[in-house]
Amino acid sequence: MSTSTAPSPEAAVDAPPPTEPHYSRVLLAAGFISRAWLWFVVGCLAVTLLPILIGWRPYVVESGSMEPRIHVGDVVLASPNQDPQQLLGRVTVFTDPAKPENTKTHRVVQIAPDGTLVTKGDANPTPDSVHVPMSDVRGLGRLLVRFVGLPLIWLQTQEWLWLLLLVASLIGSAYVVSRDHEEEPTSSEESGDGPDDAAGELADVVPFPTRLAAGGSGQIAATSPLPPELQRTAGPALKPAGPLGRWALRAGYSVVLVAALIIPTSQAAFSATTKSVGNSWSVPNFDYTTQVKALNPWLYWKLDDTGTTAASAVTPGLTGTYNPGNGAAYFTQSAAGALTSDTPNLAVTLNSTSSCINTTSTTSIAAPPSLTEIVWFKTTTTVGGKLLGFETPRTGVAQAGNGGTYDRHIYMDGTGKIWFGVYNGGDQLLSSPTALNNGKWHMAAATLGSSGMALYIDGALVASGANTMGESSTGWFRAGCGNLAGWSDGWTGANTPPASTTPTNYPFAGSLDEISIWNSALTAAQINFLYFTH
Repeated sequence: MSTSTAPSPEAAVDAPPPTEPHYSRVLLAAGFISRAWLWFVVGCLAVTLLPILIGWRPYVVESGSMEPRIHVGDVVLASPNQDPQQLLGRVTVFTDPAKPENTKTHRVVQIAPDGTLVTKGDANPTPDSVHVPMSDVRGLGRLLVRFVGLPLIWLQTQEWLWLLLLVASLIGSAYVVSRDHEEEPTSSEESGDGPDDAAGELADVVPFPTRLAAGGSGQIAATSPLPPELQRTAGPALKPAGPLGRWALRAGYSVVLVAALIIPTSQAAFSATTKSVGNSWSVPNFDYTTQVKALNPWLYWKLDDTGTTAASAVTPGLTGTYNPGNGAAYFTQSAAGALTSDTPNLAVTLNSTSSCINTTSTTSIAAPPSLTEIVWFKTTTTVGGKLLGFETPRTGVAQAGNGGTYDRHIYMDGTGKIWFGVYNGGDQLLSSPTALNNGKWHMAAATLGSSGMALYIDGALVASGANTMGESSTGWFRAGCGNLAGWSDGWTGANTPPASTTPTNYPFAGSLDEISIWNSALTAAQINFLYFTH
């Protein structure tokens, strides 16, 4: 009677353990990087295209006029908006009125009296030459997506190498990801019934035999490995080592997906804020001092001083003097200034009716036939006072016609309105339409030249006149004080100036900063640009 011979237990025990699948860290890293790159691209496209569902439109930036915040190849997502007050100071997309076939993405810096928009690229020194009617506005910039438009730029400029590298990176990443996939375990692998496989993967076995033929010994065959040709393969080479490895990879992919949705988007280009009357809007952050110097002023007192001298930021000899002294009774120096872009940002507050900043040099100059005066001020006074002007004598006050002359001055009346006065056979006056004694910093700029007189408040033209000449005299510039006798024309509020026969000092009770004077009339665009760089 025949019987089967079972392998010895020792043979089963001594059988070599199954070989662990090969695990390549290099290929795993390549797979992770490839997934990250593909998810980044998909995230950028999703952030760019999904807002279309709510009416936003994407626009590719093709020039560097909005740098450093918006670059060539970025995409601006804009929503429809026809409210000029909401567009003021914001990045806006519009049809270029000078070239209707083009679209521009610039910042609205001013609303013109006729309702059109004055626009400017952040990187441009002056506003755009042609104003934008509201009918040409396509939308208000809402979201900035970095880099997404670069392929279109490369296509337009025929930069084939960059396009080829982009396509190659996408194809290569897709290929690596297709090879680096996880094989899900089969149901037998997940059961974990085998005593010899703590990880839940059973060795391949021969099924237990049924009862032997009648008369058999009743012995059973021990388990034994399958022949190599019948064995199941171990799966891909990049299979992570256990559940922990798979969890780590999935967590890493989730982080990459979130980054892909956040990193390429930005609102920073739309959100830098500054102060203005009743408004807060987005503006570029330039250096005001550098921009003033670039326009070659004749005199520039920054008023950042701690001594008795108001330093000159341009010509060394054109300093000022804090009179009668720089003590706390007369001046508060190192007060917070008007310029958010300045370091240090300092100003001076006048504390006394005797406080004045006079030209230091005792040599008089001829009154400039053309000029620009700019002074920053902050006050809550209700009695007015002189901010800046040209006067004789150098210090103190004198009666008009008896050794005293004073014109080309910027002053405030009792209700807080700002005035620009020039004498040419009579008082030639311009006034701001509203009061500015609200405790906030403002910039007053006045020009006189062949085109007439002009007064600007916070970068915007508020009044102009045809007069082109001032009084012919010699004298000195001063700030914070001066004679206003005889200049009562149009004055509103308290403390009206007396007749010119009664010399009267009108000190300014408030803070001053950044005084600059030119021997020429700056343009409206230059003054507007200076205000929007503070």
